[in-house]
Amino acid sequence: MDSSVVFNVVTTAIAVVAVVTSIVFSTRQARIAKHANHISVLIDLLREFRSAEFHDQHDYVCTRLRAEHDPEDGVRGLPPEAKAAFCSVVYYYQSFANLAVFGLLDQTLLVTVLRTRIVSVWKAVRPFVERERELRGEGSTGTYLSTFEELARLAAALPPQHVRDQMAEARRRLPRNGLMGGRG
Repeated sequence: MDSSVVFNVVTTAIAVVAVVTSIVFSTRQARIAKHANHISVLIDLLREFRSAEFHDQHDYVCTRLRAEHDPEDGVRGLPPEAKAAFCSVVYYYQSFANLAVFGLLDQTLLVTVLRTRIVSVWKAVRPFVERERELRGEGSTGTYLSTFEELARLAAALPPQHVRDQMAEARRRLPRNGLMGGRG
């Protein structure tokens, strides 16, 4: 075999390896960047979750809203304090749902993290939302808070064991010395 042929084969092989390596690393970098976007959005939205006022409103919506108010007048018929709690809590989860619909946030991550809360809020506000849709002329399949409704449907369909399964999977992926690499 001629040395120039060998040289051409070797240089072509090196070029192919370089292209494949470049593709693999760029795909990995894109995946990492996408996850970084999810994390920053999630952290921003969870900032409000740490406020005592939000938790008070959340508890009110889940435990007292239906007991104290008739859904007959929809959301628009709620008194100011009840409407403020409703909007604060429901539109908080609606924000997550909208980000998930547009692919800016992984809905499985979201539903895994907030599953119980999403389901309990939807259960509490559903009659108000359905009546509001009727009052708006949308009927029961209207668009008012429909992304939140879909998120609640997905959350309800996710088995409670899913969170534990995700934690177990994370433990399997971690090195033996723990989450932060230290002894704790």
